[in-house]
Amino acid sequence: MMSAKQCLYCNNEFKEGRTDRKYCNDLCRAAYHNQQRRLQQSSVQKINAILKKNLSILKRLSPEGYSVVRQTTLSEQGYNFNYFTNVYRTKDQRLYFFCYDRGFAVNQGKIKVTIVQWQAYMQDYQLPLF
Repeated sequence: MMSAKQCLYCNNEFKEGRTDRKYCNDLCRAAYHNQQRRLQQSSVQKINAILKKNLSILKRLSPEGYSVVRQTTLSEQGYNFNYFTNVYRTKDQRLYFFCYDRGFAVNQGKIKVTIVQWQAYMQDYQLPLF
């Protein structure tokens, strides 16, 4: 006689079916896999939410694609400087940190930042990895 096994999702016991059965039914199987997928993707969703918020802040502060604002303004709006999608280095070694198609560079005095929109000529730039 087969011993009772428990469903991995709802923990109900079942005695019939295949010996390697793990779920009560298809609903429990699908729910279990959806739950696992959500757990694995939660960090990606959190990072995407931060990037989207950063982008909306840059667009709000620079609707025309170019502006100079105080760095504290970005901070006050909730901009997270640790997350960006790309880096562009100009010929004079100035770094722009992009969040999708908007980016900023810290000005010399480190009080203000320049916000710009991604340009076609930036596409060829390859960030040196080493």
